[in-house]
Amino acid sequence: MKKILISLLAGALALTGCHHSHRPKPNPAVATEVEQEFMQRWVDQRVHDYITQGKFTTDAAARAQATTDFYQQYPYTTLAEKAGVTPAAK
Repeated sequence: MKKILISLLAGALALTGCHHSHRPKPNPAVATEVEQEFMQRWVDQRVHDYITQGKFTTDAAARAQATTDFYQQYPYTTLAEKAGVTPAAK
């Protein structure tokens, strides 16, 4: 009798535990958001460097160059892919 009761209890616990093992599907937009935030920080830092070094006098020119630099530095990102930048063959 005890074995049957233990078996039923173990079976009931096993069945109820299965419902908690489902994970939510990851959001594919998270990767894009992370790339965009990384690019924004990287470009902002590069613009700051260009302005302080005196290479560019306007923010727009420095930002344009920094954006080009980002695409060349990170051609494998989806942002570079959308901009039409292809990785250089080695």
